[in-house]
Amino acid sequence: MQRKLWNKDFILLLQGNAVSTIGDVMYSIAIGYWVYQTTGSTALMGIMSSISMLVTMFLSPFCGSIVDKCNRKWLIVCIDIAQGIIMLSVGVLAYLNALNVPFVLVAAFLAAFGSVFYSPAISTLMIDIIPRDDMVRGQSIHSGTVSLIDLVGSAFSGAMVAFFGVPLIVVINGISNLYSAFTEFFIRVPKTVQQETPVTVRGVLTDTLAAVKTILSDGCLKVFVPCALIINLLAAGAFSLMLPFCMEKDFTVDMYGYLVSIYSAACLIAVLMLGIVKLKPKTQFWFMALGFTLSTVFMISAYFSSNFVPMCIFAFAAGFLNCIGNTIFSASMMLALPEQNRSAILGAFRSATVGGSALSALVYGFLGEFFPLYILFAIGCAISLPVMIFLCFHPRIKSFIQNCKE
Repeated sequence: MQRKLWNKDFILLLQGNAVSTIGDVMYSIAIGYWVYQTTGSTALMGIMSSISMLVTMFLSPFCGSIVDKCNRKWLIVCIDIAQGIIMLSVGVLAYLNALNVPFVLVAAFLAAFGSVFYSPAISTLMIDIIPRDDMVRGQSIHSGTVSLIDLVGSAFSGAMVAFFGVPLIVVINGISNLYSAFTEFFIRVPKTVQQETPVTVRGVLTDTLAAVKTILSDGCLKVFVPCALIINLLAAGAFSLMLPFCMEKDFTVDMYGYLVSIYSAACLIAVLMLGIVKLKPKTQFWFMALGFTLSTVFMISAYFSSNFVPMCIFAFAAGFLNCIGNTIFSASMMLALPEQNRSAILGAFRSATVGGSALSALVYGFLGEFFPLYILFAIGCAISLPVMIFLCFHPRIKSFIQNCKE
Protein backbone atom coordinates (compact mmCIF):
# COMPACT_ATOMS: atom_id res chain seq x y z
CA MET A 1 0.00 0.00 0.00
CA GLN A 2 1.05 3.65 -0.47
CA ARG A 3 3.03 5.13 2.37
CA LYS A 4 1.62 8.64 2.04
CA LEU A 5 -1.44 9.67 4.03
CA TRP A 6 -3.52 11.07 1.19
CA ASN A 7 -3.48 7.98 -0.99
CA LYS A 8 -6.38 7.00 -3.27
CA ASP A 9 -7.74 4.36 -0.93
CA PHE A 10 -7.78 6.69 2.07
CA ILE A 11 -9.60 9.36 0.07
CA LEU A 12 -12.19 6.90 -1.28
CA LEU A 13 -12.83 5.46 2.18
CA LEU A 14 -13.03 8.93 3.72
CA GLN A 15 -15.53 10.39 1.26
CA GLY A 16 -17.62 7.21 1.16
CA ASN A 17 -17.94 7.24 4.93
CA ALA A 18 -18.65 10.96 4.84
CA VAL A 19 -21.65 10.58 2.56
CA SER A 20 -23.16 7.61 4.40
CA THR A 21 -22.53 9.20 7.80
CA ILE A 22 -24.39 12.40 6.97
CA GLY A 23 -27.38 10.27 5.99
CA ASP A 24 -27.12 8.28 9.23
CA VAL A 25 -26.93 11.46 11.34
CA MET A 26 -29.99 12.95 9.68
CA TYR A 27 -31.88 9.65 9.97
CA SER A 28 -31.12 9.17 13.67
CA ILE A 29 -32.50 12.61 14.51
CA ALA A 30 -35.52 12.28 12.23
CA ILE A 31 -36.54 8.78 13.37
CA GLY A 32 -35.95 9.67 17.02
CA TYR A 33 -38.20 12.69 16.60
CA TRP A 34 -40.84 10.51 14.87
CA VAL A 35 -40.82 7.90 17.64
CA TYR A 36 -41.01 10.49 20.42
CA GLN A 37 -43.79 12.47 18.71
CA THR A 38 -45.71 9.27 17.93
CA THR A 39 -45.46 7.65 21.37
CA GLY A 40 -44.25 10.37 23.78
CA SER A 41 -42.28 7.67 25.60
CA THR A 42 -38.71 8.16 26.75
CA ALA A 43 -38.60 4.45 27.63
CA LEU A 44 -39.30 3.53 24.00
CA MET A 45 -36.63 5.96 22.83
CA GLY A 46 -34.22 4.32 25.24
CA ILE A 47 -35.11 0.89 23.82
CA MET A 48 -34.67 2.08 20.23
CA SER A 49 -31.35 3.73 21.03
CA SER A 50 -30.11 0.66 22.87
CA ILE A 51 -30.91 -1.86 20.11
CA SER A 52 -27.76 -1.07 18.18
CA MET A 53 -25.67 -1.06 21.34
CA LEU A 54 -27.10 -4.36 22.62
CA VAL A 55 -26.48 -6.06 19.27
CA THR A 56 -22.92 -4.72 19.35
CA MET A 57 -22.41 -5.87 22.93
CA PHE A 58 -23.45 -9.48 22.30
CA LEU A 59 -22.18 -10.03 18.75
CA SER A 60 -19.05 -7.87 18.39
CA PRO A 61 -16.57 -10.43 19.80
CA PHE A 62 -17.76 -13.12 17.38
CA CYS A 63 -18.24 -10.82 14.37
CA GLY A 64 -14.75 -9.41 14.79
CA SER A 65 -13.31 -12.90 14.40
CA ILE A 66 -15.36 -13.45 11.24
CA VAL A 67 -14.17 -10.12 9.79
CA ASP A 68 -10.54 -11.24 10.24
CA LYS A 69 -11.28 -14.16 7.89
CA CYS A 70 -13.34 -12.31 5.26
CA ASN A 71 -12.63 -10.09 2.28
CA ARG A 72 -13.24 -6.72 3.93
CA LYS A 73 -13.95 -4.92 0.66
CA TRP A 74 -16.91 -7.09 -0.29
CA LEU A 75 -18.08 -7.11 3.31
CA ILE A 76 -18.42 -3.32 3.60
CA VAL A 77 -19.85 -2.96 0.07
CA CYS A 78 -22.59 -5.56 0.67
CA ILE A 79 -23.48 -4.14 4.07
CA ASP A 80 -23.88 -0.62 2.65
CA ILE A 81 -26.12 -1.95 -0.14
CA ALA A 82 -28.28 -3.86 2.35
CA GLN A 83 -28.62 -0.86 4.66
CA GLY A 84 -29.51 1.36 1.72
CA ILE A 85 -32.36 -0.99 0.77
CA ILE A 86 -33.60 -1.10 4.38
CA MET A 87 -33.64 2.69 4.69
CA LEU A 88 -35.42 3.13 1.35
CA SER A 89 -38.08 0.67 2.56
CA VAL A 90 -38.59 2.70 5.74
CA GLY A 91 -38.82 5.89 3.66
CA VAL A 92 -41.47 4.44 1.34
CA LEU A 93 -43.60 3.32 4.30
CA ALA A 94 -43.24 6.77 5.85
CA TYR A 95 -44.45 8.42 2.63
CA LEU A 96 -47.45 6.04 2.56
CA ASN A 97 -48.20 6.79 6.26
CA ALA A 98 -47.83 3.07 6.89
CA LEU A 99 -44.75 3.27 9.10
CA ASN A 100 -45.15 1.89 12.61
CA VAL A 101 -42.96 1.46 15.68
CA PRO A 102 -42.42 -2.32 15.32
CA PHE A 103 -41.09 -1.87 11.77
CA VAL A 104 -38.78 0.94 12.93
CA LEU A 105 -37.42 -1.34 15.65
CA VAL A 106 -36.88 -4.20 13.16
CA ALA A 107 -35.07 -1.81 10.80
CA ALA A 108 -32.91 -0.64 13.70
CA PHE A 109 -32.02 -4.25 14.52
CA LEU A 110 -31.10 -5.10 10.91
CA ALA A 111 -29.00 -1.95 10.58
CA ALA A 112 -27.27 -2.75 13.86
CA PHE A 113 -26.55 -6.30 12.72
CA GLY A 114 -24.80 -4.97 9.62
CA SER A 115 -22.93 -2.33 11.59
CA VAL A 116 -21.44 -4.91 13.96
CA PHE A 117 -19.52 -6.35 10.98
CA TYR A 118 -18.95 -3.00 9.26
CA SER A 119 -17.23 -1.17 12.12
CA PRO A 120 -14.31 -3.59 12.75
CA ALA A 121 -13.82 -3.94 8.99
CA ILE A 122 -13.48 -0.17 8.57
CA SER A 123 -11.33 0.24 11.69
CA THR A 124 -8.79 -2.39 10.67
CA LEU A 125 -8.78 -1.15 7.08
CA MET A 126 -7.86 2.34 8.34
CA ILE A 127 -4.83 0.81 10.10
CA ASP A 128 -3.72 -0.78 6.82
CA ILE A 129 -4.09 2.27 4.56
CA ILE A 130 -2.74 4.94 6.95
CA PRO A 131 1.07 5.06 7.45
CA ARG A 132 2.02 4.25 11.04
CA ASP A 133 3.85 7.53 11.53
CA ASP A 134 0.71 9.41 10.46
CA MET A 135 -1.79 7.41 12.54
CA VAL A 136 -2.78 10.23 14.92
CA ARG A 137 -3.14 12.68 12.04
CA GLY A 138 -5.06 10.19 9.91
CA GLN A 139 -7.38 9.29 12.77
CA SER A 140 -7.86 13.01 13.48
CA ILE A 141 -8.79 13.71 9.87
CA HIS A 142 -11.27 10.84 9.87
CA SER A 143 -12.73 11.94 13.22
CA GLY A 144 -12.79 15.55 12.02
CA THR A 145 -14.77 14.55 8.96
CA VAL A 146 -17.32 12.72 11.11
CA SER A 147 -17.50 15.71 13.49
CA LEU A 148 -18.08 18.11 10.60
CA ILE A 149 -20.84 15.86 9.31
CA ASP A 150 -22.41 15.76 12.78
CA LEU A 151 -22.24 19.55 12.84
CA VAL A 152 -23.84 20.11 9.44
CA GLY A 153 -26.11 17.07 9.46
CA SER A 154 -27.65 17.73 12.87
CA ALA A 155 -28.61 21.31 12.07
CA PHE A 156 -29.75 20.47 8.54
CA SER A 157 -31.85 17.49 9.60
CA GLY A 158 -33.51 19.56 12.32
CA ALA A 159 -34.59 22.06 9.67
CA MET A 160 -35.73 19.26 7.36
CA VAL A 161 -37.83 17.71 10.10
CA ALA A 162 -39.51 21.05 10.67
CA PHE A 163 -40.12 21.90 7.00
CA PHE A 164 -40.12 18.64 5.00
CA GLY A 165 -40.88 15.85 7.46
CA VAL A 166 -39.31 12.48 8.20
CA PRO A 167 -39.82 10.55 4.91
CA LEU A 168 -37.46 12.64 2.77
CA ILE A 169 -34.66 12.36 5.32
CA VAL A 170 -35.02 8.57 5.46
CA VAL A 171 -34.88 8.30 1.66
CA ILE A 172 -31.74 10.48 1.57
CA ASN A 173 -30.12 8.13 4.09
CA GLY A 174 -30.87 5.13 1.88
CA ILE A 175 -29.39 6.82 -1.18
CA SER A 176 -26.27 7.85 0.77
CA ASN A 177 -25.61 4.23 1.76
CA LEU A 178 -25.90 3.07 -1.85
CA TYR A 179 -23.48 5.80 -2.98
CA SER A 180 -21.02 4.78 -0.28
CA ALA A 181 -21.17 1.16 -1.49
CA PHE A 182 -20.40 2.26 -5.05
CA THR A 183 -17.28 4.25 -4.08
CA GLU A 184 -15.98 1.55 -1.71
CA PHE A 185 -15.93 -0.87 -4.65
CA PHE A 186 -12.81 0.91 -5.97
CA ILE A 187 -10.76 0.69 -2.75
CA ARG A 188 -7.75 -1.64 -2.79
CA VAL A 189 -8.06 -3.70 0.37
CA PRO A 190 -5.03 -5.75 1.49
CA LYS A 191 -5.53 -9.29 2.74
CA THR A 192 -5.58 -9.94 6.45
CA VAL A 193 -3.38 -12.61 8.01
CA GLN A 194 -6.37 -14.93 8.46
CA GLN A 195 -8.22 -14.06 5.22
CA GLU A 196 -9.64 -17.08 3.37
CA THR A 197 -9.40 -19.15 6.55
CA PRO A 198 -12.64 -21.16 6.80
CA VAL A 199 -15.22 -19.66 9.15
CA THR A 200 -16.27 -22.31 11.65
CA VAL A 201 -18.05 -22.11 14.97
CA ARG A 202 -15.06 -23.63 16.73
CA GLY A 203 -12.65 -21.24 15.00
CA VAL A 204 -14.73 -18.18 15.88
CA LEU A 205 -15.02 -19.25 19.51
CA THR A 206 -11.27 -19.93 19.67
CA ASP A 207 -10.44 -16.52 18.21
CA THR A 208 -12.86 -14.80 20.56
CA LEU A 209 -11.34 -16.52 23.57
CA ALA A 210 -7.85 -15.59 22.37
CA ALA A 211 -8.90 -11.95 22.01
CA VAL A 212 -10.31 -11.89 25.55
CA LYS A 213 -7.11 -13.47 26.87
CA THR A 214 -5.05 -10.81 25.07
CA ILE A 215 -7.05 -8.05 26.72
CA LEU A 216 -6.85 -9.65 30.16
CA SER A 217 -3.11 -10.25 29.87
CA ASP A 218 -2.32 -6.70 28.76
CA GLY A 219 -1.38 -4.57 31.73
CA CYS A 220 -3.15 -1.52 30.33
CA LEU A 221 -6.25 -3.00 28.72
CA LYS A 222 -7.22 -5.08 31.74
CA VAL A 223 -7.52 -1.79 33.65
CA PHE A 224 -9.09 0.23 30.88
CA VAL A 225 -11.89 -2.13 29.78
CA PRO A 226 -13.75 -2.45 33.11
CA CYS A 227 -13.32 1.28 33.78
CA ALA A 228 -14.65 2.14 30.32
CA LEU A 229 -17.62 -0.19 30.90
CA ILE A 230 -18.48 1.53 34.19
CA ILE A 231 -18.07 5.05 32.77
CA ASN A 232 -20.27 4.28 29.77
CA LEU A 233 -22.87 2.69 32.02
CA LEU A 234 -23.03 5.81 34.17
CA ALA A 235 -22.82 8.55 31.56
CA ALA A 236 -23.03 7.45 27.92
CA GLY A 237 -26.78 6.78 27.80
CA ALA A 238 -27.51 10.47 28.20
CA PHE A 239 -26.44 11.17 24.62
CA SER A 240 -29.11 8.77 23.31
CA LEU A 241 -31.84 10.78 25.04
CA MET A 242 -30.76 14.33 24.27
CA LEU A 243 -33.90 15.03 22.22
CA PRO A 244 -36.38 14.39 25.08
CA PHE A 245 -33.90 16.13 27.41
CA CYS A 246 -34.12 19.27 25.26
CA MET A 247 -37.90 19.07 25.03
CA GLU A 248 -38.04 18.65 28.80
CA LYS A 249 -36.16 21.95 29.01
CA ASP A 250 -38.79 23.51 26.68
CA PHE A 251 -36.35 23.77 23.77
CA THR A 252 -37.49 23.25 20.17
CA VAL A 253 -36.27 20.51 17.83
CA ASP A 254 -34.24 23.15 15.98
CA MET A 255 -32.54 24.15 19.22
CA TYR A 256 -31.76 20.48 19.81
CA GLY A 257 -30.12 20.38 16.39
CA TYR A 258 -28.08 23.49 17.22
CA LEU A 259 -26.95 22.02 20.54
CA VAL A 260 -25.78 18.80 18.91
CA SER A 261 -24.10 20.85 16.17
CA ILE A 262 -22.24 22.97 18.71
CA TYR A 263 -20.96 19.83 20.43
CA SER A 264 -19.89 18.45 17.05
CA ALA A 265 -18.20 21.76 16.15
CA ALA A 266 -16.12 21.50 19.31
CA CYS A 267 -15.07 17.98 18.35
CA LEU A 268 -14.18 19.18 14.86
CA ILE A 269 -11.93 21.95 16.20
CA ALA A 270 -10.25 19.50 18.57
CA VAL A 271 -9.39 16.94 15.90
CA LEU A 272 -8.24 19.66 13.50
CA MET A 273 -5.85 20.86 16.18
CA LEU A 274 -4.54 17.34 16.71
CA GLY A 275 -4.26 16.86 12.96
CA ILE A 276 -2.08 19.96 12.60
CA VAL A 277 -0.01 19.95 15.80
CA LYS A 278 2.19 16.92 16.51
CA LEU A 279 2.35 16.40 20.27
CA LYS A 280 5.09 14.63 22.20
CA PRO A 281 4.04 11.43 24.00
CA LYS A 282 4.13 13.03 27.49
CA THR A 283 2.08 15.97 26.25
CA GLN A 284 -0.39 13.57 24.64
CA PHE A 285 -0.93 11.85 27.99
CA TRP A 286 -1.71 15.10 29.83
CA PHE A 287 -4.01 16.25 27.05
CA MET A 288 -5.84 12.93 27.31
CA ALA A 289 -6.10 12.94 31.11
CA LEU A 290 -7.22 16.55 31.45
CA GLY A 291 -9.52 16.23 28.46
CA PHE A 292 -11.37 13.23 29.90
CA THR A 293 -11.75 14.60 33.44
CA LEU A 294 -12.57 18.26 32.71
CA SER A 295 -15.09 17.34 30.01
CA THR A 296 -17.12 15.51 32.67
CA VAL A 297 -17.24 18.62 34.84
CA PHE A 298 -18.44 20.74 31.93
CA MET A 299 -21.14 18.23 30.99
CA ILE A 300 -22.54 18.32 34.53
CA SER A 301 -22.68 22.11 34.25
CA ALA A 302 -24.48 21.83 30.91
CA TYR A 303 -27.13 19.51 32.33
CA PHE A 304 -27.95 21.94 35.15
CA SER A 305 -28.15 24.95 32.82
CA SER A 306 -31.68 26.26 32.41
CA ASN A 307 -30.83 28.72 29.64
CA PHE A 308 -29.86 27.63 26.15
CA VAL A 309 -26.78 29.84 25.65
CA PRO A 310 -24.88 28.76 28.81
CA MET A 311 -25.75 25.16 28.06
CA CYS A 312 -24.23 25.51 24.58
CA ILE A 313 -21.05 27.04 26.03
CA PHE A 314 -20.60 24.20 28.52
CA ALA A 315 -21.41 21.61 25.83
CA PHE A 316 -18.80 23.14 23.52
CA ALA A 317 -16.10 22.94 26.21
CA ALA A 318 -17.10 19.35 27.09
CA GLY A 319 -17.07 18.25 23.45
CA PHE A 320 -13.69 19.84 22.76
CA LEU A 321 -11.98 18.27 25.76
CA ASN A 322 -13.61 14.85 25.46
CA CYS A 323 -12.70 14.60 21.77
CA ILE A 324 -9.04 15.37 22.51
CA GLY A 325 -8.91 12.60 25.11
CA ASN A 326 -10.69 10.06 22.94
CA THR A 327 -8.67 10.76 19.79
CA ILE A 328 -5.30 10.40 21.50
CA PHE A 329 -6.23 7.18 23.26
CA SER A 330 -7.87 5.66 20.18
CA ALA A 331 -4.84 6.26 17.96
CA SER A 332 -2.46 4.85 20.57
CA MET A 333 -4.56 1.75 21.16
CA MET A 334 -4.87 1.01 17.44
CA LEU A 335 -1.10 0.84 17.10
CA ALA A 336 -0.87 -1.60 19.99
CA LEU A 337 -3.17 -4.21 18.42
CA PRO A 338 -1.52 -7.42 17.10
CA GLU A 339 -2.09 -7.82 13.37
CA GLN A 340 -3.29 -11.41 13.37
CA ASN A 341 -6.54 -10.81 15.30
CA ARG A 342 -7.15 -7.08 15.31
CA SER A 343 -10.86 -7.31 14.53
CA ALA A 344 -11.48 -9.94 17.21
CA ILE A 345 -9.78 -7.81 19.87
CA LEU A 346 -11.61 -4.69 18.73
CA GLY A 347 -14.84 -6.67 18.82
CA ALA A 348 -14.30 -7.82 22.40
CA PHE A 349 -13.28 -4.33 23.47
CA ARG A 350 -16.23 -2.73 21.71
CA SER A 351 -18.59 -5.27 23.24
CA ALA A 352 -17.60 -4.21 26.74
CA THR A 353 -17.72 -0.45 26.15
CA VAL A 354 -20.87 -0.39 24.02
CA GLY A 355 -22.57 -2.77 26.44
CA GLY A 356 -22.27 -0.13 29.13
CA SER A 357 -23.77 2.47 26.79
CA ALA A 358 -26.70 0.19 25.89
CA LEU A 359 -27.58 -0.55 29.50
CA SER A 360 -27.18 3.14 30.29
CA ALA A 361 -29.68 4.14 27.58
CA LEU A 362 -32.20 1.58 28.85
CA VAL A 363 -31.86 2.64 32.49
CA TYR A 364 -32.07 6.35 31.74
CA GLY A 365 -35.01 5.76 29.41
CA PHE A 366 -37.06 3.97 32.07
CA LEU A 367 -36.03 6.26 34.93
CA GLY A 368 -36.88 9.24 32.72
CA GLU A 369 -40.53 8.23 32.99
CA PHE A 370 -40.41 9.16 36.70
CA PHE A 371 -37.57 11.66 37.24
CA PRO A 372 -36.24 14.73 35.36
CA LEU A 373 -33.60 13.68 32.87
CA TYR A 374 -31.19 16.49 33.72
CA ILE A 375 -30.93 15.30 37.33
CA LEU A 376 -30.38 11.69 36.23
CA PHE A 377 -27.70 12.72 33.72
CA ALA A 378 -25.87 14.94 36.21
CA ILE A 379 -25.86 12.24 38.91
CA GLY A 380 -24.50 9.68 36.44
CA CYS A 381 -21.67 12.01 35.38
CA ALA A 382 -20.83 12.88 38.99
CA ILE A 383 -20.51 9.21 39.96
CA SER A 384 -18.39 8.50 36.87
CA LEU A 385 -15.87 11.26 37.66
CA PRO A 386 -13.87 9.31 40.32
CA VAL A 387 -13.71 6.32 37.97
CA MET A 388 -12.50 8.62 35.20
CA ILE A 389 -9.76 10.06 37.40
CA PHE A 390 -8.65 6.56 38.46
CA LEU A 391 -8.52 5.45 34.82
CA CYS A 392 -6.55 8.44 33.53
CA PHE A 393 -3.95 8.51 36.29
CA HIS A 394 -3.44 4.78 36.74
CA PRO A 395 0.32 4.08 36.29
CA ARG A 396 -0.27 1.47 33.59
CA ILE A 397 -2.44 3.78 31.52
CA LYS A 398 0.09 6.58 31.85
CA SER A 399 2.96 4.31 30.80
CA PHE A 400 0.95 2.95 27.85
CA ILE A 401 0.22 6.38 26.37
CA GLN A 402 3.68 7.87 27.01
CA ASN A 403 5.50 4.91 25.47
CA CYS A 404 3.22 4.29 22.48
CA LYS A 405 5.13 5.50 19.41
CA GLU A 406 3.34 6.70 16.30
